[in-house]
Amino acid sequence: SRISVPKTTTPHQRRRYDPPLRLTKRKAVQSAPTTSTMVRYSDSWVVDRTMFEYVSDGSCACCGMPYLFQPGGIQGLIAACTDLETDAAENELNAVEKSPWPPQIREQIWGDRVRLRLKMKKEMPNYKDLDVDGLRAFCLSDKMMLRKIIQMPRALILDFTKDYGIHSAYCTVLQAVSEQVANFKLTKYDPDGRSDAELAFEKYLKFNKRGPGFTLELFDKKGDIVGEVFDVFIGMMRTLGGPKLLQRRPKQDGIDNDDEDNETANEGKSKDGGPSFQGDRRLIRLLIIRYWVNQLLVKFKESANEAECNSGVQTEVQLATDEISKVSI
Repeated sequence: SRISVPKTTTPHQRRRYDPPLRLTKRKAVQSAPTTSTMVRYSDSWVVDRTMFEYVSDGSCACCGMPYLFQPGGIQGLIAACTDLETDAAENELNAVEKSPWPPQIREQIWGDRVRLRLKMKKEMPNYKDLDVDGLRAFCLSDKMMLRKIIQMPRALILDFTKDYGIHSAYCTVLQAVSEQVANFKLTKYDPDGRSDAELAFEKYLKFNKRGPGFTLELFDKKGDIVGEVFDVFIGMMRTLGGPKLLQRRPKQDGIDNDDEDNETANEGKSKDGGPSFQGDRRLIRLLIIRYWVNQLLVKFKESANEAECNSGVQTEVQLATDEISKVSI
């Protein structure tokens, strides 16, 4: 009996039958909804990333249980954040109780969150007596200097957290939140800001991954300063001295809108149903504007010292010239 052997086909011959299958798969992929960007930078994504990093790297031994020293446990930690409005604090507590995080991570995060805000509040007097008008004129006098100052790589957020002594689970949260701020438009969330100055700064804050990082589009194509954006920068500079670390909505007819506005619920509960990181995003933006102002103050003082030295040299030269003229007479 004859045995039939199947004919083999060359790779070139096989490719003739592949295109229909490829086209079918391609159409299926193109028709599928793309929600990866929405999930990646949402509040739920921050929770998942923090959990992954915590499990991978472990906890910090030196600050693993800061909540033990706070009366009332995590409820006391939330109450210690005086910049949280009443409704926001209640919603935050409810969200924390339903959080998928283990209790130890929750307390680490809230313990260091309180610590960071308290340390930043202690620095507020450094900005109360700023010569804003002088700084404004200084910026306008040196555009190249201003261009170099208004930029901040995202990696510096990690350095700031270490400077403030934050190196537990909350450090991982801030790193994830800084990436969330850099891609905030993709989340489709409502603006985080409260005051007009904060909302305007949030609107014009940009992130350039391949360039300066966080920045403001202060210059047009011709290299001239965009007045509207520059005024936003100056406006935020005026708010750094307080009275609150995180600004509140302006009162209308003597009523504090933050205590009665239902939008404050976003401070404690995300649209995803878990904890919200709105307050942390506002802190990140505050760190950015503070960094720029600190850099500007260093340049401003250097310029003032240089001008003072030059003035002293000119005075000495003038005195020597006068002495020489007296002798010659």
